[in-house]
Amino acid sequence: MTHPYEDRYRRVYEAGARFWEDPVPTEELAGFIDEWRPPKGRVIEFGCGEGRDTIYLACHGYKITGVDIAPSAIERAKEWAHEEGVEAEFVVRDIRALLGLPTDHYDLGVNIGCLHMFTDPEDRLRHLREAYRVLRPGALYFFLNKGGGEAGEAFERFGPDWKPPEVGEMRPRKILVDGAEKEIMLPIIAGHSFRRGEAEHEFESAGFTVLDARRVRTRPHGTCWQIVARK
Repeated sequence: MTHPYEDRYRRVYEAGARFWEDPVPTEELAGFIDEWRPPKGRVIEFGCGEGRDTIYLACHGYKITGVDIAPSAIERAKEWAHEEGVEAEFVVRDIRALLGLPTDHYDLGVNIGCLHMFTDPEDRLRHLREAYRVLRPGALYFFLNKGGGEAGEAFERFGPDWKPPEVGEMRPRKILVDGAEKEIMLPIIAGHSFRRGEAEHEFESAGFTVLDARRVRTRPHGTCWQIVARK
């Protein structure tokens, strides 16, 4: 069975788009690098998609591995990195089971807009335990995932009659094809919005120590929780 995200990437590419997501680095990740200045070691990005943030980190001197469950996205990321002359490893994996990836190996973990795709808390805990396994002692984990505010933002944008879409419902989305916007229909994918304190609790349940937690408004994902944790 094709994973919902692989299905989405295929639909976008078949419609003629080069990328599903804007091919620019996440601003909050750049801010984290500037503020925390993690050493230029080994990094793993969980849910790297088409590689925008993996490539950004590679360009800044990090030895990085991007992981995603969608083969089509990984192939696009490899192509993009090759075009940019960037050295980055990309592998297809489920972030809940990082098979073949070494234990106590990475100096930094990054998860941007990926963990909120898991609605079952047990799935999120499976990932966090796997992340704990592959990160070396003392490594940091940068987390940026949806955290409330979506309904209020939607009411403000679309009006009081707005209702949240159902999973699987087809909704119009704009993509960029040859420099022009094109509207296509894409299915709604299930997602989770973290409540206050929820993500911190899940990190701590997996063994991490939360160093910083803040609510931020992001360009790609709306209102999010941004967390920095340490193994």
